[in-house]
Amino acid sequence: MEPLAIVYHEGVSDYDFGGGHPFRGDRFPRFMRLLDSQGMLSHPLVTVVEPKPAGDPDLQLIHPEGYIREVEKREKSHIPLSGDTPLRPGIVDAARLIVGSSLKAGELVAEGAVKVAEGVGGGLHHAGRRYGGGFCVFNDVAVCAQAFLDRHGLERVLILDSDVHAGNGTMDIFYDEPRILFVSVHQDPRTIFPGTGFIDQIGAGSGEGYTVNVPLPPGADDECMSLFLEEVFKPLAEEFKPQAIIRNGGSDPHHQDGLGSLRLTYGGLHLIGKVVAEAAAEAGCGVVDLCCSGYNPATVAEGWFSLLSGVAGYEEFPTEQPPQSWMPNPLDETRSVIESVKRRLGDHWHFD
Repeated sequence: MEPLAIVYHEGVSDYDFGGGHPFRGDRFPRFMRLLDSQGMLSHPLVTVVEPKPAGDPDLQLIHPEGYIREVEKREKSHIPLSGDTPLRPGIVDAARLIVGSSLKAGELVAEGAVKVAEGVGGGLHHAGRRYGGGFCVFNDVAVCAQAFLDRHGLERVLILDSDVHAGNGTMDIFYDEPRILFVSVHQDPRTIFPGTGFIDQIGAGSGEGYTVNVPLPPGADDECMSLFLEEVFKPLAEEFKPQAIIRNGGSDPHHQDGLGSLRLTYGGLHLIGKVVAEAAAEAGCGVVDLCCSGYNPATVAEGWFSLLSGVAGYEEFPTEQPPQSWMPNPLDETRSVIESVKRRLGDHWHFD
């Protein structure tokens, strides 16, 4: 197991959209209790670190001041950021804590204090520079990545977004940035929010080829995810040679999740983390792991634990039988998607 920092502040539980909303703040302390019950928090290689809230200079690595002030104004007036993202009192402060957690995780990795840092609450990937939504106020993933470039002097950062929903905000922010290789594997956006993240979206200008979208068919399972990791992610990581990897995305690809239609098990989530760890070892870099999503209270913490266990080299994670597939040939359709991705990016990357 690699030295691991768990970056956590109990105040992130205020990132809560209220009764009846699928995103509730009790997911964060529930995750910490699970880590404790599994013996991870008492492991000699694990340290729990308390972050500070992100200040305006931190947020302004990505978000203009006008957007920050608008969010604060809306919170005070109880005006939603979007139809699915109400702003309850305290949620902006909690969002600042989440960004601060991701920044601290990045700092620990950049300085070599640990090989893996978990930013609990991170992964708010639907926020763009000047917009929010999809339960996301500020984009901590992008802030963390930009800090790697601006504050720590890195030149190559790989982001793997394994959320069931495409990371539209992160994609938009870095669409023309060649120092950030953004790879998003997600459910086909024709069937799920946010309705973007298609194969042909590969970046623009000097960033062309540095955005990679892999839309999996509904029903895609562990075998489909394994195929993506072997045939797309690993070759990209090997060629790009990242100096840091950010992996974001929670338990919503799990087959029991309420807002997605992928069919991964805890073993499939663990595999994502494990392959990320292998890619980091090959590149000689560290990993920032960010988990916030998942919409079945019975599987959120367990899914996050499975992902983190894979990244950190911790072999304990929940096991279960693979679900019965309701799609005839998800692997065949996934192969077709992957071949399309390779053809579209063939002028930029070598996959064979």
